Amino acid sequence: MGYQPGWDIPAPHFAADLTYGEAGEQVVRDFIAQLALGAIEVKTDRFRNGRVVVETHQRTQYGWRPSGINITQATWWVYQYGLDGAFTVVSVERLKRYLRVNYDSLVRREFGNRGDNPSRGFLLSSYQVTDLLTGSAYDRPRND
Repeated sequence: MGYQPGWDIPAPHFAADLTYGEAGEQVVRDFIAQLALGAIEVKTDRFRNGRVVVETHQRTQYGWRPSGINITQATWWVYQYGLDGAFTVVSVERLKRYLRVNYDSLVRREFGNRGDNPSRGFLLSSYQVTDLLTGSAYDRPRND
């Protein structure tokens, strides 16, 4: 595979770069403010297999009921890979857009059927998490 011009990083443009950087800083400030308010949902991967589970339903004595991403009031969703400080943070809106766009191609399964807390949802592999975090198809629609 030869030279791919599309892979080049464009020449810097200070004013545009500054504006973009400041917008990024505002996203982080908003995240910190929401964190202080407790508007965050944290899931922890006890099995540390690199795959991300997004819960959508839980089985109760009355049958399957919406849970997890379907009912969260959080603004931010955090997936923690074990307990040693490695985690992914994504807005709940972005995660929901990702799930809607990719619904038909995602792996859906049940979890914990042998335990006292059966649930079901999506199982995302590492390349899907990368797509979730970087894919422009999941960006918030812009009005500019």
